[in-house]
Amino acid sequence: MFSGGDQSKIAKFIGNTKAHQILSDRYQNERFVIAGTSAGAMAMSEYMIAGGSSQESLNKGAVLMRKGLGLLPGLVIDTHFVKRGRFGRIAEAMAIHPNLLGLGLAEDTGIVIEQRNQFKVIGSGMVLVFDPSKLTHNTHSELSEGTPISLGNLVVHILANNDKFTIDNREINISPMDAEYI
Repeated sequence: MFSGGDQSKIAKFIGNTKAHQILSDRYQNERFVIAGTSAGAMAMSEYMIAGGSSQESLNKGAVLMRKGLGLLPGLVIDTHFVKRGRFGRIAEAMAIHPNLLGLGLAEDTGIVIEQRNQFKVIGSGMVLVFDPSKLTHNTHSELSEGTPISLGNLVVHILANNDKFTIDNREINISPMDAEYI
């Protein structure tokens, strides 16, 4: 279980250690559970958001990206997503790494990943999935620092409790509504 705090410290002190190697090997080759909350969840991704103001994001250079633990290749995860207004942070992360998938986890919400390819949403909030695979334009690489970014056709899905998402083919499986919500 990786706790909250500072995802950069988690990656710095755990990454490339024997413990990291054992965790990675067991996660890839066994039925093995690794959990994280807040910064602990963010550190698990291949590349992680290491800093950046929500107010300044969507301007080139406002989001600091670093290598994460790589336990979840192909993903970038941001937490406290709704209350802290982090839409722009993950949008810039997708502009920087358009080959990855972004996940914004709202408060009291998480995901359970199975077989390193499919996840199910748990909790009372939502998970926003940012899919840049169909971008029609991305000006990030052409701009000077501090310049507003332009992205076209960034696909965003909003998933709630029990909804599922398959990472490799970007397939959504929406859970039927419970009777109590009808």
